Amino acid sequence: MPAEPAGPADTPGAAPVHAAAPGLVDQLKEYLQLIRSQWRQQLQLLTLETQRAAESLVAICVLGLFAALLLLSSWVIMLLLVWTGLAALGWSAWQGLLVLLLLQLLALAICLRQIRYHSHFLRFPATLQSWSEHSSGDTVNGSEPPAEAAPCPSHPVS
Repeated sequence: MPAEPAGPADTPGAAPVHAAAPGLVDQLKEYLQLIRSQWRQQLQLLTLETQRAAESLVAICVLGLFAALLLLSSWVIMLLLVWTGLAALGWSAWQGLLVLLLLQLLALAICLRQIRYHSHFLRFPATLQSWSEHSSGDTVNGSEPPAEAAPCPSHPVS
């Protein structure tokens, strides 16, 4: 009869197969903890950006209504300017209305600028940047720290 090959227990100095398992289990636990931590951070970031996006959406709606009112009143003032310019021969009446029109147009420009500022946050910039960094594989080996996210612009009025 041919001799059977020596098994792991028959070989002198060979470690049992199940001895390496605790190290593997510990590595697996660390890896799962890392994944859980990263998901928790992503969820927190998504929650914060959702809150900011909701606040920005409300601000855009209010500022949009204000811009519509300013535009409507600017149109009425422009019509009054034409009527006053034709009806009056002096400068005083329509000069005052012209100044008021210019002030309202300036307020409209500021309002539209604020709408543009707040609309930026509806795109979830930090979350998308964070997801693109994780999906690009920049931190595959784990030795490099993740790149800093672009700072959010300061909130002008709270």
